[in-house]
Amino acid sequence: MNQIVVKRAAIFSLILGAALGLLALFPSVIGFSLFIVAFLSSAIVILYMKKNEKHLGIINNEQGAILGGIIGFFSGVGFFASFSPMVCILRMIFKEKYYSYAIPDIISDAFWLFVVIIVMVSIIFALTNSATGMATAFMLGKIEEKPKDYDAPLDIKIED
Repeated sequence: MNQIVVKRAAIFSLILGAALGLLALFPSVIGFSLFIVAFLSSAIVILYMKKNEKHLGIINNEQGAILGGIIGFFSGVGFFASFSPMVCILRMIFKEKYYSYAIPDIISDAFWLFVVIIVMVSIIFALTNSATGMATAFMLGKIEEKPKDYDAPLDIKIED
């Protein structure tokens, strides 16, 4: 897989995660936003990248799983990078009226633990989005039409 494709996927997933993190500031939408980040962000980013064949060409299941894992990790990081500071700001503004999910307390008392939690949750998001990315690549492989001269590259070489 091309490094440019991976960088674009990481950037698109950071943007998607940040947008969902800002949307999650409304308490009634946080569950839906976390569901999208945990399970559907790789499908959304892969389908966006496949739109008009602009950013992504034909991918197989393995590449879909790898790309889904990368997208899942970076969307989780983007989600918490936008959600956590905004929760702290809203906590300062509204004092006791806004539920802060204990984020300001853990940031002020044990920042290292907060970083560890974000990394571990993002790894879990990477695992779940890896399966979703593989399923998306499988479904796209069944739906989209491959060129006639397209031959899947083999990693093995047979020499006599």
